[in-house]
Amino acid sequence: MQDAEELAEMRALQARAYGRDGDLSHAEAARLRALQARAVERREDRVIGIAEPVAPEPAAAPERATAMTAQTAQDPVDEAPAAASAPAPRRVHVRWIALAAVAVLLCGVGLGWLLFGQIRSEAITLTSEQREWQNALLAEAEYDPSSVRALAVEEGVVVWAATKDGGRRTCLILGDGESTVPNCQLTEAVAGSGMVGSIIVDADGGSQREVTAQVLFAASGEPAVAVSSYDYSSGATGIIYANENETRIAEKLADEGFDPHSIWVAGYDGDVPIWTAMQVDSPGTCLIYDGSMSPSPMVCADPQTIVEQGAGLVLNVVDPQTGAATTYEFSPTGPSYLVITRERGELGAGGD
Repeated sequence: MQDAEELAEMRALQARAYGRDGDLSHAEAARLRALQARAVERREDRVIGIAEPVAPEPAAAPERATAMTAQTAQDPVDEAPAAASAPAPRRVHVRWIALAAVAVLLCGVGLGWLLFGQIRSEAITLTSEQREWQNALLAEAEYDPSSVRALAVEEGVVVWAATKDGGRRTCLILGDGESTVPNCQLTEAVAGSGMVGSIIVDADGGSQREVTAQVLFAASGEPAVAVSSYDYSSGATGIIYANENETRIAEKLADEGFDPHSIWVAGYDGDVPIWTAMQVDSPGTCLIYDGSMSPSPMVCADPQTIVEQGAGLVLNVVDPQTGAATTYEFSPTGPSYLVITRERGELGAGGD
């Protein structure tokens, strides 16, 4: 744990960086990154694994992601002062598989580790169809032999855990037979914070359903998983944007292939929104400047690469009139704030 002086210093620097008009010197920004990295290192002091795998049934026969792009002229967009609203989710269902996981959220990770020893392992019963999905997963030979384990079933979606690369990576996998979404991270990196994965599937009545799973691990490697599901009517994302202009941009980004549930404003450069979103057809997280232009300046990277390299997304935008460059840096896996660096040496930060 950081000492009181370092913690106070980090919080003070974060408070200055988070504001829309925040102002940090280069030295202060470097100090903030060092303090945050030290905090992460002190949490990553355990190595975990997946215990009690399911025996498979016989199967049937860059340091940083960067981009340099010229900012193109954009047509003016009328902004409406009224805040846009989105329909609320029709149904929300949350279910904890292990009581200890609730204790982690309520009492903190430290107390949670003490309570994990009380977890009672229960075999997950899969239907014959779901066992076929699991056999197909095993047949891919993507994961370590005998490491795939079913943790939960939620609204027809199976949640699995597995390891790969000889246990070097731990994976949380969600699938419904038609699509499978894995999230794999370095095993030692998820010892303290666990993992989160989600999948979007079709639901009844033309709506969509997002199923999310969060898994935490005991020191022995025994997992505790929490699952939740959210139903949305057609066109609803559950996200409320600041104004109608941002709502129109979000709809445009969704039409261009971004997951509508992942589109949100990471910060602002003046009145220009800087967006983050996930691609639907490829496992990419993107940082997008403005979003109203076609194409808009953006940079994308695979989430696993971001986690392994410990780097964020870095987008460089060049003003076509002055030639001055502005750099936008955002970390999807760390403290979520946008750092803006201008060519003339000014450093600022944009917050929601």
